Amino acid sequence: MLPDLLRQMGFDVPRRDADRPSVGVSACLMGEPVRHDGGHRRHGLVLDQLAPLVRLARVCPEVGIGLPVPRPPIQVVDLNGEHRVRGVAHPERDVTEALRDQARHLDAPLSGFVFKSRSPSCGLGTTPVHDRQGVPRSLGDGAFAEAFTRRHPGLPVANDTDLDDALFARAFVLRVFCHHHWRAGGALDPLRQRSAALGEPLRSGTRRFLDRLAGAPP
Repeated sequence: MLPDLLRQMGFDVPRRDADRPSVGVSACLMGEPVRHDGGHRRHGLVLDQLAPLVRLARVCPEVGIGLPVPRPPIQVVDLNGEHRVRGVAHPERDVTEALRDQARHLDAPLSGFVFKSRSPSCGLGTTPVHDRQGVPRSLGDGAFAEAFTRRHPGLPVANDTDLDDALFARAFVLRVFCHHHWRAGGALDPLRQRSAALGEPLRSGTRRFLDRLAGAPP
């Protein structure tokens, strides 16, 4: 279904892996045992449908800052309006800035990112935010995801749980390929014309994304 949608927009899936859009992905979604408990969260759509279309760049910010596997869990804590990532059992251990630095130093030419939902590093609007006593009070972003999206405001991003919605998954993949096309210097007007054949709300959402690309710096 996804390849047919791409062809409708004039995209052919490149045969060479190097010519495909590069999409960052939380490594645990690829089945890598990097979670704090030594497990993973393999995501079927990421591996079975997205992986054949793009290059997946695996990222685990927590391992990237030197935390072991397995490791003591961390959580997002609201400290007087500021969200910090601290150890659950050892709150004196604050890894907020280290996780943010991982995002600031990630310079790969990506055209999208799939984050692990609810993660204190990678969750996007889905991560529990705790009070000082460790009671979850609201939802917010993981430190890595927050810093990454701030640095790359126009990039297509998703939580793994977002991709469980078929319409969202189709929109995300289209935006990834549009972004890759734009990054390579491709013209956007032909994409606008082809988007007329898409059904709603895919048509209007794709056009809004193309309009944002048109006004963004290269």
